[in-house]
Amino acid sequence: MKKIFHILLVLIATVIVGFVGLTIFGISIMGKEMDTGFGKKPKQSFAISKQKRVFYVYGLDTINWQELVLKQKIEIMLQKTERDSTIFFSYTGLKDSLDNYGSLQFVKYEKAIYILGERHNLIGAEKYINKEISKFPFDLYETIEFGSHPNGPFLFNSDYGLLKMDVMSDAKQLFYLPTGIKINLENELLRK
Repeated sequence: MKKIFHILLVLIATVIVGFVGLTIFGISIMGKEMDTGFGKKPKQSFAISKQKRVFYVYGLDTINWQELVLKQKIEIMLQKTERDSTIFFSYTGLKDSLDNYGSLQFVKYEKAIYILGERHNLIGAEKYINKEISKFPFDLYETIEFGSHPNGPFLFNSDYGLLKMDVMSDAKQLFYLPTGIKINLENELLRK
């Protein structure tokens, strides 16, 4: 009986030592695999670029309600952040980065744009082409559902960003043009 007890004790001790050994071995292997990249999340690629733009605001003339006149002209900074599936465009003031002149998110796989959570879909491809502004044509987008401050149609391409936007609630047209460009806004884009 004593002999069986000693054999059982040795067997239990062997099982415990084996279990502890395997546990330590398993932890050490996992540590090495974690160091070599196993179990890591894949890195998301992104790129950030900045460009100066000039922001023009045209609104209704207070005397002649048929005319749109220049109300504001400001130099701004476009920050474009491109990720795997989205491109985020943010327009801020040059002198004060807290001045916000708009932002939007372009979702590549949907070819849709989100402004303040409202979805805008493509309604016309290649509606405006001007090689001085962008080597790519601008597409026409419009909101799906009109909210409390609806945006009208606007021109956009994923390389350049916003070019023109109608703000229906304020009867204004906004333009985001590159600095130093000579373009006749009234002939090419205003009220079009």
